[in-house]
Amino acid sequence: MEAAAVPLWSARRAREIAAAAALAGMVVASCAIVAGAEGRLNVLVPSAKLRFPDWLRGPLSGASLGIDAHGLAWLLIAMSACYVVALTFADSLDPRVAVGAVVALHAVFLIAPPLISSDVFGYIDAARLGTLHGINPYSPASTPLPHDPVRLYRRWATDLPSPYGPLFVVASYALVPLGIAGGLWALKVLTAGASLVVVWLVWRCAERLGRDPLRAALFVGLNPVLLLFGVGGAHNDLLAVACVMGGVYLAIAGRERLCGAAMVAAAAIKLPTGLPLLLAFAGLRRRRRGLVAGAAVAFAVLAALSLVAFGHRATGFLDTIRSQENQVAVYSIPNQVGKLLGLGGATKGVKYVADAGLVAAVALAARSAWRGADWITAAGWAMFALLLATAWLLPWYAVWLLPLAAIAADRRLRIAALALAGYLILTRVQLWL
Repeated sequence: MEAAAVPLWSARRAREIAAAAALAGMVVASCAIVAGAEGRLNVLVPSAKLRFPDWLRGPLSGASLGIDAHGLAWLLIAMSACYVVALTFADSLDPRVAVGAVVALHAVFLIAPPLISSDVFGYIDAARLGTLHGINPYSPASTPLPHDPVRLYRRWATDLPSPYGPLFVVASYALVPLGIAGGLWALKVLTAGASLVVVWLVWRCAERLGRDPLRAALFVGLNPVLLLFGVGGAHNDLLAVACVMGGVYLAIAGRERLCGAAMVAAAAIKLPTGLPLLLAFAGLRRRRRGLVAGAAVAFAVLAALSLVAFGHRATGFLDTIRSQENQVAVYSIPNQVGKLLGLGGATKGVKYVADAGLVAAVALAARSAWRGADWITAAGWAMFALLLATAWLLPWYAVWLLPLAAIAADRRLRIAALALAGYLILTRVQLWL
């Protein structure tokens, strides 16, 4: 008996060591990325293309590590490998250590300059247009714009009409008195905080659903796409997803009215994240009345707010969303499929097929939820179909799917979410190597 106990203990200890080493490896790789985020390396901090003032750097930036695009690619590969190991041996982790690692990783990317993307300055630009310059952020693209120093940190001059929902645009007005620097770091704090709220809500939802809360939380909170692109880039997607997951938790808790309101709020930040509301309507069969009531009240309030703030152009963001769907991201699935078929990319025909597939997938997901299947899983599959179908796919869009997959009843959805995140990572690695 004693002889048999040794290998059992050794195997358990090996799993614990592997899991702890994976967490440590993620923290080290993340610190290296953030410490190497120097202005001359525009792939890391594209906002610093023209200038890199001290307020943009962050406390770890510019440590002269000499990390170029190749180094970033290998560090992202290391992060991803450690993530897989940590998930594999999640049952061997001390929950306090694991949660501490999630918080530490968020803190590291919080203090980084805006990584990989300059979108955060687009948020600030729209807010400054609406407050300092008296220009409606939903004005036509042809609107003449005054000079504003914030555009030194953007990769393009303007983005009118703003593609973001009215709730986010109006809320961003409150950041204008902080100036450009203050607005940037306030948005970084808000997005990092929203990401941690998402992780906490995933934990709570998993607990209520009788699923492993630690594994679900780590599935989201350690994901390199969420950390590097979402938190590192200060993308407002995390604010919208926090509303979505708040709605999911409220639905599980039997608070359907508040669930409907939360999901409408998500759509009013970033429209595509409102898709789970449709699946909630299909799945909450005996509680639809409360869901619809809450959604209707929230919609009415937000519509009135939009009309007051933006007048007859209150729906201008829909024009930009339609325009974006006419654009093609190189690594979107329709574009890659079009290339594989020898069509050169996402042609109109390829886009029509992708859109038809999306409609069919959402309809099937709604039908399954209507018939009693888990509506959270159905919402996850619908979101997965949306990400596959869109011709404008960016890495941080994966955060729309990850929390739903983490608590879904279908293990296959988690595999699909990991596959999509892996694809987004590999395409960037290929680009940087």
